[in-house]
Amino acid sequence: MMLPMTVARSRHETQRVERRREGNTMALYIALCLLAALTALPDSKPLHAHGLGVVWGITLGLALAHWFSFWVATRLVSAGEFERDDLELAAAQLLGATAVAALASLVLLVLPDSVELHAAELVLSAFVAVVGYLSMRWSGTGRTRAATYAVAVMAVAVVIVELKNRLAGY
Repeated sequence: MMLPMTVARSRHETQRVERRREGNTMALYIALCLLAALTALPDSKPLHAHGLGVVWGITLGLALAHWFSFWVATRLVSAGEFERDDLELAAAQLLGATAVAALASLVLLVLPDSVELHAAELVLSAFVAVVGYLSMRWSGTGRTRAATYAVAVMAVAVVIVELKNRLAGY
């Protein structure tokens, strides 16, 4: 019986993969939270004017709360130390959050008020689905299976967003 071959990673490669994972995790987390917030907003013209405030307020609030939690937890498990690797992970998380907020902001800035919130929801949903698709394609999976996985990821995301909004009373 042969054991599956594993690829040994250098410390540098392992850190790079960890930074990418943390950045993508934060980007997906922010995308889901923004989707929940935007879908909970009632359709009214005055609220559309505050779309950027909603996007950046949520993003900055969540990113700061996450950074604070990450900082405290890191110090807890590493005898009070906060090293360069930890700082790089926190920066990757912040970059992921900022990228998703910028993506949603671009839609809000470019499109007319009548469609901007729905378009932002669509773009954020597409982002989640594309990440799901790429995660499978980059692991060697075929297009059909990757597309099926992306649909499943999007279905789970919809359930999460709906559950979040229902639990919050929206």
